[in-house]
Amino acid sequence: MIVLQDIASELAATGAPISALFISFLTFSFIGWLYESTVCALANYGHFANSGFLLGPCCPIYGVGALACWLLLRNIPSVAVQFLAAALLCSAIEYTVGALLERITGARFWDYSKLPFNIDGRVCLYGAMLFGAGAVAICRFAEPALLSVLSRVPREALACAAVACAGLLALDTACTLVSWRQLSQHLELLRIEIADRINESLKDASESLLDKVPESALESAVELKARSKEVNSWLSEMSDGALQAMRSRVEIPSFVSEGERNLRLVTRRARTMTQHAEKAAPERLKTLMSRRELRFFNAFPEIKLKSYEGVIRATGLKERARELFYRK
Repeated sequence: MIVLQDIASELAATGAPISALFISFLTFSFIGWLYESTVCALANYGHFANSGFLLGPCCPIYGVGALACWLLLRNIPSVAVQFLAAALLCSAIEYTVGALLERITGARFWDYSKLPFNIDGRVCLYGAMLFGAGAVAICRFAEPALLSVLSRVPREALACAAVACAGLLALDTACTLVSWRQLSQHLELLRIEIADRINESLKDASESLLDKVPESALESAVELKARSKEVNSWLSEMSDGALQAMRSRVEIPSFVSEGERNLRLVTRRARTMTQHAEKAAPERLKTLMSRRELRFFNAFPEIKLKSYEGVIRATGLKERARELFYRK
C-alpha cells in the first residue's frame, strides 16, 4: 500500500496527466522495438526481425525502463551519477523481467552468456552501458520534449487516445498469450510423437547408437508423457553425428512451410496429453502450427525452451522457421 502511495505521489509530482505518461511509455516501447528489430537484428543476424514478445511493434520492457528512469532519476544533477543509477536500475528491471518470464513460460528469451561481465546471462555490462546512456538522454531531453508536445493536445483527446492504445495493447497481449500457449501445446504433442516413434523404430539402429539410448526410451512405458521428457533431454545432449544417424533411421515429423499451412503434426496417443484430446480421442490428431506461433523463433533466435530443446533440435524447427520468414 505504501509503495502504491509513493508511486501515486511521484506521478502527481511530475505534473503530467496519466494519459500523457502512458503515451510516452508506448512511444519508448516502440522505439525499443525498432532498435531491437533493426540495429540489434541486423548486427546479430543480418536481417530485420520483428523482435519482442508481443505481436505488435512494442517492447514494453523499454517503456517501463524509460518511464522508471525518468520518474526516479530525472532530478539527479550529475550526468555521471544519473548514468550509473540508470544503468543499475535498467539492469535490475531487465534481470527481473527475464527471471519472471523464464519462470512463467519456461523459456529463456535472451542470453548474454557469450558477452563479458554478464550475470546469469540475463544482464551484461554492454547492455547496462547502453541503457544508462539512453536513460540520460531520456531524462534530460526526450521525455521533457515529448511531454511538452503532448501538453498541447487537449486532455480529452489525449485520454481517448490513451484508452484506445491501452485496449489495443491488452488485445495484443491476449493474442500473444494464446499463440504462446498453442505453441507449447503443439511442442508437447510433437515431443510425445517423437518419443513414440523412437520407441518403435530406434531398436533397428546400430549397436553403437543403441548403447546411447536411455532404457526408458526403448521400453514400453506406462506413462508416455514421462518417457517423452527423458527422450527430449537425451535429444538435446546427443552429438550431431548421433542425431544425424537417428534421423536416418527414425521418421521425424515433416514440416510444410507455406503460408498458413506451414507446420502440420500428425500425433498419436494424444488423449494422454490434453483434456481437449481426451474429449476428441482421435487416434491421429492433426494440429496446425501457424506462422503466428513460429514468429517467436524469429523474434528471439536464441530462445531456449528447456522442456522442448531436444525436440526443437531433432526436428530442425528453428531452421525451418527461419526459412519460412526469410525465403529467398
